[in-house]
Amino acid sequence: MATSEITFIKDIDPVNSDFTIKVKVLKLWTLNSKFNENEKYSIEMILLDERGSLIQANVFQNLFYKFEKSLRKGSVYEFTTLFVAKHNPHPKSTIFSDLPNKITFIRETELKESLNFPKNVFGLSFVDFQKINSKVIPTQRSVDVIGVVVSRTTIIPSQKKDKQRIHLELKNLDGVLLKVTLWGHFANKVSDYLDTHNTDDCVVIIVQFAKINDYRGNIGVASYYDVTTVFINTDIDEIKQFREKLAKDNESSQLSGTISLIRTKHVSLNDDFLKNNEVKTIYKSKEPVQVEEFIIVGTIIGIRQDKPWCYQSCPDCHVKAVEIPDCNEDVKLYKCTNVECNKSTKVPIPRYMIPVCVQDDSASTILTMFDREAYGLLGISARDLAEKHTRLGFSLGIYPPELNFLKNKHLAFKVSVTKYNVRFQNSVYTISRVTEEKQIIESLERKLLQLQDWVSHSDENVTPSTGNILTPTSFENVKSTSMNLTRKFEEVYDVEQYSNSSSTKAPRLSTETGEGIKLLIPKVEK
Repeated sequence: MATSEITFIKDIDPVNSDFTIKVKVLKLWTLNSKFNENEKYSIEMILLDERGSLIQANVFQNLFYKFEKSLRKGSVYEFTTLFVAKHNPHPKSTIFSDLPNKITFIRETELKESLNFPKNVFGLSFVDFQKINSKVIPTQRSVDVIGVVVSRTTIIPSQKKDKQRIHLELKNLDGVLLKVTLWGHFANKVSDYLDTHNTDDCVVIIVQFAKINDYRGNIGVASYYDVTTVFINTDIDEIKQFREKLAKDNESSQLSGTISLIRTKHVSLNDDFLKNNEVKTIYKSKEPVQVEEFIIVGTIIGIRQDKPWCYQSCPDCHVKAVEIPDCNEDVKLYKCTNVECNKSTKVPIPRYMIPVCVQDDSASTILTMFDREAYGLLGISARDLAEKHTRLGFSLGIYPPELNFLKNKHLAFKVSVTKYNVRFQNSVYTISRVTEEKQIIESLERKLLQLQDWVSHSDENVTPSTGNILTPTSFENVKSTSMNLTRKFEEVYDVEQYSNSSSTKAPRLSTETGEGIKLLIPKVEK
């Protein structure tokens, strides 16, 4: 093969097949035919060039005879004359490169082994945990993640070695947690390291080519067959730089290597929004009577700009950190307001605290949207947005225009009523979870519509009748007689407002002979 000028992966011209690339075969595996699981369909590769760029490549079955025995994982080659094809994978397959194209070997393709490839290039490109947790990244895309191990399970055994697994939680530099599941020999590798090494120091792990998992609303990443690579406290530049930044961000506190056991499980979106919590209108939720959680469906119509949109937080526990006045330090020093933490830091992390105005067809209210939910909708962290805002010369007291992206979003909100809300009759509740998923929102709206239909149906069957005005005592009699009826009544009407009423528009009971007890609800003018 004649020596040709080397083309780097990002410089490949899709309309030209006459080029030469010098690459390392970073990953190599085969795909079986979907019609015959015992028949190989293609050889798949992830190729890495000297600049750290990645591209996927494949060899189809008809060319196995030419390339199968020559290709080896970890070897460096110069490939000449290749086709560039559009990357259009099967919906259940995974994409391992940011590039829209892939390389396909043809009969004219030539290869020769090469040397002098840099040892410290791995093609790593880390993804922010918050983007994964917030479903910003498609599940088809593989991701590279790096973080400190903060919790783990023991090995979960299986009769098949490739089915045993370990669950971890990693924390990134922003303090965001990510769930990680490692299967097979990756699980053994990490478990053995954690069991046999001194973990008083932080254990930093990189998972390259991880698969995003979205199981019943629970988001995390997992190892993907043998395509994944796991680095554990490895002496590479990426881990060194991560540890340096971690030490800098925590310079006022002692880094802890304590790793706890995972005991909790997150509730899925479906269960949280459709099964575990009641759905209410905003009007029905305006008065905080008790500590509770419930669901409302509404549209963000604005943002209250007389309140701050972010707060400075402790890097360790995320609680608000306040500036220490008259500090002798050259730079500002912040102290955590959490009495159990009480640490000081020079680098507090901005986090979202956005007061959004939400409206449904019954009323409007102010809800507070914090970091995780806001990031999931905006796609930018409060830390990055604050840095961008201040670089432009604006105070954090001024609202960034990026927050306007929240306006007109139609969402389902899981709302938390706290002891503070009840004690001070404060109806500015906290958003504990939010979803844009259309199916969940439609299901919730059907529930609300069914309730309205029940009221309308009751209106249509009203006939003039005499009877007693509903009082708390008579209401208890109805409850003991017909529980289903009173549950519906409680949901639609505030019983106490009619206890001393003589209005002809109050709900009444009819006890006509032979018909049992009826709840007569005259139509109420809105």
